[in-house]
Amino acid sequence: MIDLTTLTIRPFQTTDTTAVHTLSRLLTPEKTPYIDPQRTWVVVNGRFLAYLTLLPVPGLDGVFELEGGVHPQWQRQGIGSWLWTSIQAQLNHTPIHQLSYCVTDMNSPTAHFLQKHGFTVEHEEWELIRPFLTNLPPITDLPNVRSATFSNRNRAIKTFCTLYDNSFATYPWYQPYTAAEVAATLATSQDILFLRRDDIRIGFAWLHIEDGIGEIEPFGIVDAWQGHGYGRILLTAALHQLAQHGATSAQIGAWHNNAPALHLYQSLGFQHTNTLTYLALTLKK
Repeated sequence: MIDLTTLTIRPFQTTDTTAVHTLSRLLTPEKTPYIDPQRTWVVVNGRFLAYLTLLPVPGLDGVFELEGGVHPQWQRQGIGSWLWTSIQAQLNHTPIHQLSYCVTDMNSPTAHFLQKHGFTVEHEEWELIRPFLTNLPPITDLPNVRSATFSNRNRAIKTFCTLYDNSFATYPWYQPYTAAEVAATLATSQDILFLRRDDIRIGFAWLHIEDGIGEIEPFGIVDAWQGHGYGRILLTAALHQLAQHGATSAQIGAWHNNAPALHLYQSLGFQHTNTLTYLALTLKK
């Protein structure tokens, strides 16, 4: 059993980068290592034992995603609880008001650890896969409805932000984007497919392709036009565009209680493959 009095918690230093990334890949190989140098702490005693980093959730002021952990060799010796208790005391005096962590297994040691320290289920999301992009239904041909992209990047970004707000502002899964955030991650304006009815744009699908998998995220229809079949028209067009650009399968997600979205996705061949559970803790001020 390690003697906790021999351990030191200190702020992240640039010389810790390799150790943090190595431990991150060891703990969560499915995730790309990210850290915020201003909100990362490490535990050392001559060896690198653990780290914790907080990453701001875009669009949600004061909400941060928690990442980190203890090296497997030193787990179950109280280091994680000691680190968390120390950092939590510091966070109570900051603008941070909620922490979030995503797990894929509620029976995992991480899930049990977080619940022990006051985290509770905030929401669940479903990941769905359409394993093949062959035999797609035809694109709906209506004279006043069509899907298209913008050649002008700034116009695409501005239109996306407006449509996103008009689609989700009244729903719990609303997570607004700023133009700067979109600009930082949008590879090309051709990645956002818009649905237009007459001269009004009423929907969007942001498409990403990596290793042959086409991700559709986010996807939405403006609130006033929902429930009229436009989501099916746009999603079908998005699947065709992914296939034309080399994707062989497609992935999409939705909150598990978003019944209309899940019904649409499954009716177009998407299958539920994974459940993401978000555990959250509201900090006491």
